[in-house]
Amino acid sequence: MSSPPRWATLGVVAAMAASLSVAVGPAPAGASAISPPSLVDDGVHPYPGAAEILAAQNVRLISGDGHILLADCATPAQGDLGLLKIWTTDEAIGSDGIGRVCFKVTASAGVLNLEVPGVFEIRGDGQREGTGHQVTARLRSDDGEQLTVDVDPDGSTQVGLGADPNASPTMLLQLRAGTGPAPGTGEHPAVGKLATTGRECTATLVAPRWALGAASCLATDPNQPQLAEGPPAGATYVAFPGKAAAKVDWLSPRPGRDVVLARLAAPVEGITPIPLAATAPTGAELTAVGHSRTVTATDWTTDRQQSTQVTFTAATPTTLTAATAPLVCSGMAGAPVLNGGKLAAVLSQAGQAGCPGTAGNGTALTAARADDLSTWVSAITTSTAAHTWSLADLPATAAPGSAVGTTADSAFTGTGLPLTATAGATWRTGDTFSPAVELNGTTGTLSAGGPAVGTDADFSLSAWAKPAAGGTVLSQDGVNTAGFKLWAENGSWRFAMSRSDVASPVWDTATAPAGSAPAGVWSQVAVTYKAATGVAILWVNGRNVASVRHTVKWKATGALRAGAHKTGATSLGGHFKGVLSTLQTWNGLSRTPAPNDHDFDGDGRNDVIITDAAGDLWMYPSQGGSGLNTVSGANRVKIGTGWGSLKWIVTDWDADGLADVVMKDSGGDLWMYPNQNGRLVSGARKLVGTGWANYVHAAGNANSRPDADLFGVNNSNGALYYYPDGGGKTPIGNSGWTGYRVFPADFNGDDRADVMAIDTSGELWFYANTSQNGVTLAGRTQSGTGWSTYKLAAMDLSGDGKTDLVALDGSRNLWVYPGLGNGRFGSRSQIGTGWTVNAIG
Repeated sequence: MSSPPRWATLGVVAAMAASLSVAVGPAPAGASAISPPSLVDDGVHPYPGAAEILAAQNVRLISGDGHILLADCATPAQGDLGLLKIWTTDEAIGSDGIGRVCFKVTASAGVLNLEVPGVFEIRGDGQREGTGHQVTARLRSDDGEQLTVDVDPDGSTQVGLGADPNASPTMLLQLRAGTGPAPGTGEHPAVGKLATTGRECTATLVAPRWALGAASCLATDPNQPQLAEGPPAGATYVAFPGKAAAKVDWLSPRPGRDVVLARLAAPVEGITPIPLAATAPTGAELTAVGHSRTVTATDWTTDRQQSTQVTFTAATPTTLTAATAPLVCSGMAGAPVLNGGKLAAVLSQAGQAGCPGTAGNGTALTAARADDLSTWVSAITTSTAAHTWSLADLPATAAPGSAVGTTADSAFTGTGLPLTATAGATWRTGDTFSPAVELNGTTGTLSAGGPAVGTDADFSLSAWAKPAAGGTVLSQDGVNTAGFKLWAENGSWRFAMSRSDVASPVWDTATAPAGSAPAGVWSQVAVTYKAATGVAILWVNGRNVASVRHTVKWKATGALRAGAHKTGATSLGGHFKGVLSTLQTWNGLSRTPAPNDHDFDGDGRNDVIITDAAGDLWMYPSQGGSGLNTVSGANRVKIGTGWGSLKWIVTDWDADGLADVVMKDSGGDLWMYPNQNGRLVSGARKLVGTGWANYVHAAGNANSRPDADLFGVNNSNGALYYYPDGGGKTPIGNSGWTGYRVFPADFNGDDRADVMAIDTSGELWFYANTSQNGVTLAGRTQSGTGWSTYKLAAMDLSGDGKTDLVALDGSRNLWVYPGLGNGRFGSRSQIGTGWTVNAIG
């Protein structure tokens, strides 16, 4: 006769219950409390019918998420998946009298907390090699030792007595499949589940790599939604409908309200983010959508999105409230409140009377407003910078016009440098960027605790500024002067770098044209500095407006400063009068404000590369403008020989800010020739593709990563393919492309590569890319005719931010067709005559 089950009775049950509860503790200093109950869910719920199962099978099922379920061991496999089978030393366990109990995993991820004593073997649910769910089992021996084992997905895993006859018996405490939450279903693909250890909530995709949710879901105490910016404390995931769980690697909380931005480790493909609303009205019916259990007892999981109509009756600057609202249950923390399809707020707390698993205390509902967070969200979600100061983190308790204390730095790697304000820096709202920081032009400045960039190395700067009377926007302190200063003067933007750390240094200055810094107008002003060439480029609204060479370098190791620059050991000058928003710095050459895939010499302008009749490869540097002076033959540089019979393209393959050349040899191999300081280095070439003999190859950038993507026309079957970052071939045109020449670039100004193509009849066609982060081509529109004999390259030659076509006609004349930003082109301008060219790029 079998012995009775070895239950740990109340000890294990109490410990398990404690591990599943939401931690509640004293509020951290400075935290802004919200009234309970929070809508944060613990992610697991009591197993239905657990008492009956215990009585019938001696298996104690405690809680789970509904994706690992007790199953009849006789249930046949379905395809490559069967059941998880647990073998025990106690024949009284299970329903078939042999000490076996079985479970079915119903989703890509799941968890089940249980107690099964005497477990010695666990068999995965895969039916052949390479199949089955990835499952971990947590066990505890009778000696009190805790262990976690990885279950062989398609085989048996011995544990306890099965692994060692002299070992202590083990009790199975938890089965967990996959990582993160199981993806849900619903009408809103951008609304998903956010889960971390012991928590599950809702989050909304607001950018390809960012989700907006409730800070309370990730805070130590959900009733005190306070978080520090940085990586999450434990493994955290977001799962959107139909998508695998995406890991969260960074949290940017919004001070003073129950809102957090969660950065995903990789962009989410195929889902359109939900934009933020401009208003969050009361007295109007809004829609809240999220993942939670319903009041139906049999509906155990949170897979299906729940939607409800809410009319909020009161508002503060940070919250919306309704004294009486439809039933909303736990798991809806972070659920978006939609106003016209746009995100106006996220749910935070609710009375929850009538929800499963809680007594509830009414039907009130509170949401954290998001309609005033557009500046903050945009600054963070679009940043690739080492440091980003949104200047939009107005404290919840501060009024417009009040003094700025500090403003946070979103430093995704490294150490943050919050800016501390002096008197004369105040919060401003109601402008294009709102909130923003206003400086009074006499005393107001913001300074960090140290340097943000190395002034003797590559760096980039960017700021949104609305000058009233000019002054310094950004600088970085030395001992006696500033290492650099970016300022407005007499309606013109200017940037300068000092040659030495003395009180009155020599400055190397780039001056933008008059009128580039109009008073009362917002401008994005940016700088890129390349130390190897000594070229500093001043950009205004994405255009290269001035440059200067600075070769006498030194390192300013003092504080980054906004609103003034250092004029002596203890003095400041050049105080800025106006409004600032979204300051950013990079410790290298940024691809913002504009990617220049054809910039060969590092001056910020796209250049023209050609092979001549002798097979020599030449770089013709851009001089700016659109006429005959656009490219300089006088300053041309030979960058290669023996290229006459080769097929090649120009692109910044390694994303270092300098254009490289990708060549196809006679065997169909693709080679990347890197550009090192304005010279191709043949000895450093890299093989980047094979099997391209019958392909036409091209390059562009269609995803959010900086590296170039390849495009290829297979002339054998007429298919067009897309290779993100040079690999992972994806068909984007199934047939009909044989003999086409393709030119991927952003032709309509939406920051993703479209395709311009010349067909076999010489007609020019525009195919817009409608994908958020990849390539999906819309129906074509005609952009021109008579292009059969033209040799072509696509680039922004004029520097206006729009892609142009540079074309050589049959009479050896070189033309530029200015892009209009809509897939069409303006009247052409001649930029060269008598060009004997084999190829152009």
